[in-house]
Amino acid sequence: MTGSYGKTSVKYYLHTLLQEHFNVLITPESYNTPMGVVKTIRSSLKPTHELFICEMGARHVGDIKEICDIVHPDMGVITSIGPQHLETFFNMENIVSTKYELGDALPEGGMLFLNGDNEYVSGNADKYKTKTFYRVNSEGEGYHAENIKLTQTGTDFTVVAPSGEKENYHMKLVGAHNVINVVGAIAVANTLGVKLSDLIIPVRRILPVAHRLELLERGNVTIIDDAYNSNPVGSKAAVETLNMFDGVRILVTPGMVELGDKEEEYNYKFGTYAAANCDYVLLVGAKHTEPIKKGVLDSGFDENKCKVYDTLQEALAYAYTIKDEGHKFILLENDLTDNY
Repeated sequence: MTGSYGKTSVKYYLHTLLQEHFNVLITPESYNTPMGVVKTIRSSLKPTHELFICEMGARHVGDIKEICDIVHPDMGVITSIGPQHLETFFNMENIVSTKYELGDALPEGGMLFLNGDNEYVSGNADKYKTKTFYRVNSEGEGYHAENIKLTQTGTDFTVVAPSGEKENYHMKLVGAHNVINVVGAIAVANTLGVKLSDLIIPVRRILPVAHRLELLERGNVTIIDDAYNSNPVGSKAAVETLNMFDGVRILVTPGMVELGDKEEEYNYKFGTYAAANCDYVLLVGAKHTEPIKKGVLDSGFDENKCKVYDTLQEALAYAYTIKDEGHKFILLENDLTDNY
């Protein structure tokens, strides 16, 4: 599986859904380079394994093809295509063609699973005959989710299969982009012969991938740890998820990087999304966060609730002193690697 974002999450979710039905090996952590994949194969792949779930990452045109030449995939998943690593890809056309190197590598009849809500994925799928879409925001061919509800313990949703069969699920994860990642994993598992009803308990067992909208309780404060996310689509989804919680909603972020000449534009837009969904915006690093601050204030946000700090620790220290009534929800967003 590959994608600008979501591939690590879908890999782990799919492993959880399949491990009771197959002997499965996955590439560990973010081992998604040719060297990491070869290391996994040499050290861990056994004749008794029935499935190998391989995550494929890319920073240059041809990177996915190189891994496909090693793995020879029978099925593929493209979780998303977006402006990730624009500094090394130079343009979106190169990113699209690189992700679809996975589709080009599949044998005749090899199923390609595609995120139908992603315009770059769905808009470039026509030449692939054997494909299955999965969706959250729109109905269409393939698998889709409906009746999505955020609860105190996670998210409830219904999945509708291409056959029209439906099943209700509950997961411990939050966020619409987590729903679509789980729907993608359900689509693959169901295609491999696992009944939708047999996935109810495995879906409940899915755990958040560390630092990807992970809920951490800290007394009267809930930390929503999305520190590994650094893409525009995920960042927008994260603040929209924050807005779904009833309480004081606080964003802490240093902004997004590796977006090439679009970086300022995407960070400005992120500021407008933050203003629409947050009660406080705490920025880490003055220079890099200028476009975010401008987007926040241009949206009419209270400038007394948009502050800039030199370090994450200083931002968090202020967040904990906020006296507004209600439970505090602190979203840690974008490449925050410090300890907290």
